[in-house]
Amino acid sequence: MWTKSNKKRIAPTTKHVPKIHVWAAFSSMGTFPLCVFTNNVNSGMFLDIMEGYLITQAQVYHESHWRLVMDNDPKHASKKVCTWLAQNVPNQIPWPSPSPDLNPIKNLFAWVKGEILKLGPRTIPELKLNLEAESYSTRFLKPCWESMPRICQLLVEGNGYPINY
Repeated sequence: MWTKSNKKRIAPTTKHVPKIHVWAAFSSMGTFPLCVFTNNVNSGMFLDIMEGYLITQAQVYHESHWRLVMDNDPKHASKKVCTWLAQNVPNQIPWPSPSPDLNPIKNLFAWVKGEILKLGPRTIPELKLNLEAESYSTRFLKPCWESMPRICQLLVEGNGYPINY
């Protein structure tokens, strides 16, 4: 941009960009309703989400025949959360701390983020609307969970070292 040398050109910036957080879960039966919120998550809020969304929706989809996979985020591993999970979620797939993060929800989040960026929402309400629409798309879910046995096999063959997937 060409300007007169005596004028300063300053690009406007936003100091506090509005943001949202999302808790999501999916299974071979489809996606669970999203939990969209603006607060930062601590272990107490995480427990509220587990009680309000996970248990209810898992029972709707699978009755008592379901398993939980989570990464090792500190909020997921607090004493309070671990105690609650032991009492309420009997079928957990343990996730060793030093293992690569292969939680399939990360792949789903990356895909949804890419799809939403294509839509270019300009406001938080637009973002939430786009997020809801894309999260229910099943075109990515099936390959996401179907790839897990192969990924786990590659990990075993690679002695637990990171793999390209």
